[in-house]
Amino acid sequence: MTTLEPASSGAEIARLGALAADFRRRLEFDPGIIYPAHAECLWQLGNLQIAGGDADAGLLAVSESLALYRALASAQPESYGVQLASLLNSQSNLLAEASHLEEAQAVGADAVEHARQAMESRPDQARYVLVSSLINLAGLKMRCGDTAGTVDELAQAVEVFRGGGEVGQQFLGSMVEALHRAAMAFTEIGLWPEAIDTRRLLIGLFGESPPAAVIQLLALTLQQASSALAGSGQTDKALAHASEAADLARMLFKADDAAHRLALAQAIGNLAGRCHDAGRYKEGLDRSLEAVDLFHEVVGIDPIHAVPSLIVTLDSMAAILTALGLPDQAATVRDQRAQLQETLDIIAPRSEVPA
Repeated sequence: MTTLEPASSGAEIARLGALAADFRRRLEFDPGIIYPAHAECLWQLGNLQIAGGDADAGLLAVSESLALYRALASAQPESYGVQLASLLNSQSNLLAEASHLEEAQAVGADAVEHARQAMESRPDQARYVLVSSLINLAGLKMRCGDTAGTVDELAQAVEVFRGGGEVGQQFLGSMVEALHRAAMAFTEIGLWPEAIDTRRLLIGLFGESPPAAVIQLLALTLQQASSALAGSGQTDKALAHASEAADLARMLFKADDAAHRLALAQAIGNLAGRCHDAGRYKEGLDRSLEAVDLFHEVVGIDPIHAVPSLIVTLDSMAAILTALGLPDQAATVRDQRAQLQETLDIIAPRSEVPA
């Protein structure tokens, strides 16, 4: 759509307003006739008014437009059902942008319902309107604090998307972005079950052959969750997440050892730390030794990323050795850790070390 300059935008608003008034006069003489052009006129008028800063008038015009489209869709569902669902989804976005979140969520749910109805007669056209509406509703629920509802809507979106088969691949990028952003949002506020579930939904987009990158994202989120949960005393759950992350990293390493050696070392090192937290010292020692061996294979190639993680793993190893009653060995590990930190401070001052 061409962006209008302020002067021409004002002229277009005036033109559309006059046209809408003319349609209203026609309805006074014959209220049984619904003009599609009237609905389109009000839709364009409302959007222009909103863009021009008159949100209240614009939302009112949009609402009046949707009332007409509802009547059109009721009379001719095959012709207007998909369009109504799409416009309701857009109306929901306009309401959200104007901070009318409760109304936006209600309209968003209505968009989903109408898109589901349209799926019965026009599945190819309605499917991705439904997917878009579900994702939009998920975002609204997240903004309103309904995290369980957010994940549920996203799960439904993935299911509907998968039902489209190869035809839907053109929308795959949008689906990936929506799920990734949702997972990141959950991660930022520490909602780990929701973040992990959303990462699993992201993997589910790809069926039996998910790319390594999305598996790695799940493994990373599991590691982040394990560290956070360990910090809050939930050691059993933290250990379970760390173990799953390590299993995923092993799978990726088996497929491409060169590309995933560092990721495996980090996952195994994290698992060692969680074993220590859970009091499983012998297993933790085995895992820390395994991780250190892997890190040593990577340090010469990528020291900036490998050394900080190796230092963390050595901290865990020293703590485990202390817990096992081996203070001399623990002291040796701490010396190695101190030497590595000195080296790291030289090659990459702490303010420059990647997070």
